Amino acid sequence: MKAALWLSAWMGLSVVPSTAPTAVGREPADGTTLPGGGASAAPRKAPGTEPQTALKALEMSRAAVKAAPNDARRREAESRMKDAEAHFQAARYADALHKADEAWALLNPPQPSNFTVEVDHDGGTTTVTHRQGPPVTVEAQHATRVLAKGESVRVQQGTVLPEPPGAPQLAQPADKARFTLKATPAGLLGPVTLAWTSVAGATRYEVEVVAEGVEEGVAPAPVRTVQAARQWTLPALPAGRYRWTVTAVSPEQGRSLPSQTRRFELAAESLELNVKVKDGWQK
Repeated sequence: MKAALWLSAWMGLSVVPSTAPTAVGREPADGTTLPGGGASAAPRKAPGTEPQTALKALEMSRAAVKAAPNDARRREAESRMKDAEAHFQAARYADALHKADEAWALLNPPQPSNFTVEVDHDGGTTTVTHRQGPPVTVEAQHATRVLAKGESVRVQQGTVLPEPPGAPQLAQPADKARFTLKATPAGLLGPVTLAWTSVAGATRYEVEVVAEGVEEGVAPAPVRTVQAARQWTLPALPAGRYRWTVTAVSPEQGRSLPSQTRRFELAAESLELNVKVKDGWQK
């Protein structure tokens, strides 16, 4: 069953791998590291638990009970679900959530996974930091954010995920610029400096340069870098056509959309040959 990893049920916050399903887990103690799919203590009974959060947990646990084999574990889970349903009907949503989670845990023992996130609570704020593994998707109040390794997002209780930063505006070189440069002994051309505008809240910028066609040989692999500054001088490249984009990254807001794409061309200077003839030199 494809389900969310409930890290902070009281906030409606969940985390799942971006490329694979995961088992439902439990909220860890503040500041602990939670491996994907691992279970820990039951979520806190927050007095402000929303009925939608409890209802979603009930729906997921009902489906798990229905799909489980008819054994002692399922019968115990059914008993917990009866308690959960009674709490929900009496508007005791935190208790309903707790019992539904217990039923789920009985039917879904923790499984090892290949990603790790760290969850830290500070009053009404939860910070999720992706520590290891493939990208994960964080969801809060029906808004989602993809986190790569090393990235984090901070969510205030009862609010949606912060808006991502704006995309950088490319400054130099102009689109479709053509550079005629002297080749190195290895036949490569440079330097070319790329520049872009700053983005509020961003602390670094991811730059990608992709070859669209080279004059000789095999096209080089895409060139990528992460810069804190607002410009970057490319390494020497073969003659040919290239495109480039920049993405802003904010520790609070996550990653922006890539900038608009610009293109440039690198061309080698033509060689001027002087040939000595009888009456002098001829070009």
